[in-house]
Formats: sequence, C-alpha cells, structure tokens
Amino acid sequence: MKKSLRGLLLLSLCFLCFIVTSFGQTPAQPQAPAVPATLTVPAGFKVSLFASDVTGGRLMAVSPDGVLFVARQPKGDVVALPDRNKDGKADSVDVVASGLTRPHSLAFQKGYLYIATNPAVMRVKYENGKVVGAPEKFIDLPVSTTSHWTRTIGFDKAGKLYISVGSSCNVCEEPEPVRTTIQVCDISGAKPTCQAFAKGLRNAIGMDWDPKTGALWADDMGQDGLGEEFPPDELNRIEAGKHYGFPYYVGNNVANAGLKDAKGSLDASKATPPALAMPAHSSPIDLRFYKGTKFPAAYRGALFIAIHGSSPTGRKEKIGYNVSRVVFKDGKPVSLEPFVTGWLKNGQAMNGRPAGLITGADGALYISDDNKGFVYKVSYGK
Repeated sequence: MKKSLRGLLLLSLCFLCFIVTSFGQTPAQPQAPAVPATLTVPAGFKVSLFASDVTGGRLMAVSPDGVLFVARQPKGDVVALPDRNKDGKADSVDVVASGLTRPHSLAFQKGYLYIATNPAVMRVKYENGKVVGAPEKFIDLPVSTTSHWTRTIGFDKAGKLYISVGSSCNVCEEPEPVRTTIQVCDISGAKPTCQAFAKGLRNAIGMDWDPKTGALWADDMGQDGLGEEFPPDELNRIEAGKHYGFPYYVGNNVANAGLKDAKGSLDASKATPPALAMPAHSSPIDLRFYKGTKFPAAYRGALFIAIHGSSPTGRKEKIGYNVSRVVFKDGKPVSLEPFVTGWLKNGQAMNGRPAGLITGADGALYISDDNKGFVYKVSYGK
C-alpha cells in the first residue's frame, strides 16, 4: 500500500507540474516580420525595396561583374545579392563566405574580395563571378570585444589598402598605436606593410575618396559622457600625417574634459579640427561619394552619409536615422541636407537604421539597414 500511495503522489505531482507549466505561463509570441520603412526622397527620385533578410547588413561593395555584396555582422558572413533578371530586386540572398568574426566592410581588388573583420583583414579569390575557396587571414588587426569593433577598408587609385581602426574605449589613451588611426598598407610585395596615414580618429567608420579631387574623407563619432549636444560627430578631410585630436581634443580643438590622468599630450596647434561638425550622437556610419551618372548633375559626385541614429545613452530625443547629402561651398563642407528620410517618425518611432551606402553598377544608390534587414535602392526618373 505504501508503494502504491507513493506512486500515486508522484503521479499527482507530475500532473500538477504539467498544469502549471502549460497554463500558468504565457507562451512566447512569434515575432512579427519586419516591415519596410516608408521613405521620402527629393522630387524626381524614387526609393524601392531591393532585398530583405539581410539583417545586420553593414557596409557593401560591388563586384567586378556588378553584383552587390553585403557584410552581415551578427551572422558572421558575406552575402551576394544578384539581380539576374534586372527587375530592380535581388533574386536571392547567397552566402559566399561564412564563419567570420564581425565582418563589417568589403572591397574588391585585383581578383580578390577583401573582408574587414574584427581580428583581421581577410581575403578570398574572386574569379569568373564567384568566390573561390574560403577567406584567409591577410593582415592582423587589434581585437575589440566591446567598443568600436568595426574595421573599414578601401583602396585608393594606386592600389594601396586603407584600414580604419577605432578606439578600444569611450575615451582613453591607447596602448596599441594602431588604434584611432587610418592605416595605409602597401600590398604589392610578398608581405603587406602598413603604417599610420592619419591619427587621432576615435571611430572613423566611413571613408571614401572624392572622384574629382582624389581627397580622402572620413566621418568620426564623438565620445559619450560630455552632454547631449557635445562633442559633435565629425566629417574630416583626411590628410597624410595629420592628427585629428582624439583623445586630447574634441570638437573645434576643445580640451577633452573626459580624459583623466593623461600621460601624453598634444599641442592644440597640431590637432586638426573637423571640416564639418555634425550633431552630437547622431552616429554617422558609412560615407560614400556618388560615382554614377544616373542622378542629376547636381548630385553627381555628391557625398552621402548614412546617419545611423542616436542611442538612449547619448540623448533623450532621437536624432539622425537618415541619409544626408553634404553641401559643399568653395570646396568646403558647410551643412548636411537630408536626402532619404522616414526611418524615424515623430522623433520617436524608429523603423530601421541606415548603415551602408554604395553606388550600384546600374547607377542607383543602395542603402543597407542593419536593424530591419532591408536593402533599399534609390534611383532617379521613371
């Protein structure tokens, strides 16, 4: 009888646990699929959805045969978005490289696809419109586990490789000299050799060369903790050998109140202030010149910036969340002009964050949204 009673009690307890588990908890609700943002562009332009399911898509590149490639950070891969039937939409999302650590930026050069990851620049052969083999390490880079994990790459007309490496912190003096720099690398020999091209850049995520002048431009994110309106994010004209202030100066060469117990120093006269001060905490990501011929003359060669948008830690009211055109006067940037808007509604409701920009082989401007996983296409005319 005792064994029977014990068994009956155990059976009752199991049934009670089932009841509590099944009815006492709210089952997880399926997450609603992302919905494209309703975007606004200037008169004469139109914006359309080119691809979906590219969540975490960061910076992009166009292959020699005209296919759009995107680095996907959280999935650790690179995808190709072919439009074989030329209907203005990607036919598929094809994984061409995987197993990467936080891939962020891509570039094609002389038969290779280069991939900037957190610990290294990788490269893989690209032949006859296909990635051949697996990516191999090409240049080691400092590892970041928290702040500023992005690494951005690009090639100048001479074939030299440029690599932007941000700081490891919000504000500090870096023990590794490669951090807060844009490196320039000669890859023509048996082994690449790199040196600092420019210094004092806290986190220059976007960089590109002006197709008319050949000048290198880069954005830079200002640090946190000094207020909602200061210091500004920056647009800088990058010149060889110059120091852009960080961590000793912010904004227009203002001594950095957030830097404590500094061991080094920098004379203010040797620090280069930003060419254009941008709104604080707006978070510029990619920066690209339009290099096509399909836009009106006023937009050809224009500089666009993907402004990712502010975070709650930076400021209470959201700003950014757009793609802006840089307005130049007498060769100098003077203001930002919103070009694609609509990711932010009424200053609060956010439906995506622009991250990457690239001129496509068809002359359209492509925009990756790393928040909702869309790639948008901006074209002109019918």
